[in-house]
Amino acid sequence: MYNEYASDWTLQIKYPQLSDEGLYECQVSSDPPASHYVFLKVIVPKTKILGSGNFYVSVGSEINLTCVITDCPEPPAYVFWYHDSRMINFDPGRVNIALQKAGNNTAISRLRIKNAEASDSGNYSCSPSNADVASIFVHVLKGEKHAAVQNDAASTSSSSRFVSSFNTMVAFQFVVLFTVTASRSR
Repeated sequence: MYNEYASDWTLQIKYPQLSDEGLYECQVSSDPPASHYVFLKVIVPKTKILGSGNFYVSVGSEINLTCVITDCPEPPAYVFWYHDSRMINFDPGRVNIALQKAGNNTAISRLRIKNAEASDSGNYSCSPSNADVASIFVHVLKGEKHAAVQNDAASTSSSSRFVSSFNTMVAFQFVVLFTVTASRSR
């Protein structure tokens, strides 16, 4: 772009893509010719909802989800939250959403739903204006079922510790057996 009232030329890249990243040269037709080089780094913001792919909460408690947008030179103009495919930003009553800048190149959006109901179960998505969507599945459970899920997670953890210990023991016995066999064959 050329500004006729100044002797400046400007390169403007609208909607930059990763493929635009690289070295650019500005040449001035003078005698001798002059060049100036600039490396363009394209930054792609990332979105993540804190926690794992599943979030468990009891009926009557609060659903608190935190969406973190990193590598964003500017905070998003907006963040839309969806429950399944329905936007919930403007739902009156139990839903509260806040957006804040959280340091260099990071923004945080928080979703709070008071007095969780079984109908609040489902897929929740955080959709910032300047980054990809992130999702998490929320399970709203009645008291004893919630404890069963936690107990199931604990038993899965202890099972995996047992399998890991068993595998270590078998590997150790194999090394001892191999060493003894190798010594005898000499």
